Order: sequence, then structure tokens, then C-alpha cells
Amino acid sequence: MNSGPSSAEKPRIWTILELIDWGKTYLTEKGFDEARLTIELLLAHALHRRRIELYTKFDQPLSPEELAAFKLLLQRRLRHEPIQYITGTAGFMGLTFEVDSTVLIPRQETEVLVERVVAYAMSMNVPLRLLDVGCGSGCIAVSCAKMLQNTKAVGIDISEEALAVAARNAAANGVADRTQFIRADILDVGIHQLGGPSHIVVSNPPYISEKEFALLDPEVRQYEPKQALAGGGDGLSFYCTLASRGSELLTPGGVLFTEHAYDQSEAVVEVFRSAGWNSVQPFKDHSGQWRGVEARQ
Repeated sequence: MNSGPSSAEKPRIWTILELIDWGKTYLTEKGFDEARLTIELLLAHALHRRRIELYTKFDQPLSPEELAAFKLLLQRRLRHEPIQYITGTAGFMGLTFEVDSTVLIPRQETEVLVERVVAYAMSMNVPLRLLDVGCGSGCIAVSCAKMLQNTKAVGIDISEEALAVAARNAAANGVADRTQFIRADILDVGIHQLGGPSHIVVSNPPYISEKEFALLDPEVRQYEPKQALAGGGDGLSFYCTLASRGSELLTPGGVLFTEHAYDQSEAVVEVFRSAGWNSVQPFKDHSGQWRGVEARQ
């Protein structure tokens, strides 16, 4: 194929399969990973169909309007905008979450954080209250509430836009009655604002150092909210705040869970131990990387 759907030549009729095959080759040549998956997701979104329907109707031609819609989406991806922002959704813990540029895109490695929280909560077998610090899209709070029927989750964030996304995600996933999202800063939030202390504090904080932020892929650096990614000069400032304020936010015997970067385990453990936490246990993600700590006072 010598030309793509953006060619200035006489317009041609494209079938779904032809466009998938062309797009896979085109994006691969442009250096994009997962080229076929990307094209399928963009095309499904442009056509308002599920991906599986692309193959059940693979020989169906696109209308000029459908082709134009696909081209606009492809142009956004060529500017390195994340596919999740283009389609407006991201998967996490088997659930679907609305995402936009005001919130961090949920990552698979964060799922282990939720799994640790859920395992602990299920072992307690009592009604629990959970606080998600820096909740963003609400993926952690909503997932925990969805999996733990006797748990109420409160999420705090400094972004009004993120809180609105989180509230919509709670409603879409059927847990609006057991979640609450509050605009607050962990530096000065009072227990009264949160309705009391929590049995569990969980956080996926900003932990990327300024030096590392400058080296991130353009998909992340140019599009995702920096305040949800960068954790100060060395990336540890948020952990210092969690360690100093965490005990105030927890009920006696409560547990704090937090994610960190693959190379921060020793430093984060030391932050909590230096702040007087008696039990600080690191844990790994599913790829075997140290990914977070579980801390108790």
C-alpha cells in the first residue's frame, strides 16, 4: 500500500480490515509499540463499536465521516497522546475507568497495591474505613469499595477536576453509596474533614524525581498531570509527609499501604522507620520489582 487514508489522491473506499492492516504497518514504521492494538482501539472508538466487532464485520467499508473521525484520532496518537486519553477510558482491576488529562492513567503495577489492601481487609472481616490519599481517577478507592462490600472509601485530592472524575467512576462502577471524594491536602487536612480516622490509608503518590521526569516518554511527560507524577527533587517528599501524618489519619492498629518506584524501596522503608513506624514491610509487584511498603505503628 503506497498511501494511507490521509492521502491527497482521489479518495478510496477503505474496509475495516484494510485500515487495520495499513495502520499496523504505518504505526510500526513510525516507531510506536503495540501498533495493531492501537489501531484497533482507535478504529473501534471512531466507529463506536467493540473491538471484537471489527473482525465480525471486517469487510465493511467506512463512510467518509467514519474515516474522517478515525483520522482525527490517529493524528492525536501520532502526537504521542496516550490512547487512554484519546478513548477516554482505562482498564484497572477488571473495571473500566473514565480518564482524562486531569488524572493519572491507572497502571497495572498499581493493581498489587489494591490486592494487598483487599487481602488485609478480608482478613479482618469487619466493616472498615479506607482513606485514599491523592485519589486521582479514584481507581484505588473505587476498586477497593467494589471488592469489599463492608468497606467505605474516602478519597482526597487537591484537584477539583480529578475529584469530579473519581465521583463519576464511583457511580459508573456502582459504589457511589460507599465512596466519598473530598478536596483536601494531606499537609493540612484535619480528621474532622474526613469524618474520623481510617482503618486503612492507601496512596499511590507522586514519586518521580525531577531528573527522571525530564527523561520520561513524551506520552507521560507531555500529557499526564505533573503534580500526580513528580515527587520533588528526589521523589521522596510525599513519603515524608505520609510517614509524619499517617498515624494521625489511622485508627489504633491501622495499616498504611503505599506504592513507590522500582528503585526506591530502601529509601522509602527508611523514611517510615525513621518516623517511628514499628513494622515496615516492602512488597513486590507481579513482575518481581519492589513496588511498595506496608507500614504499621
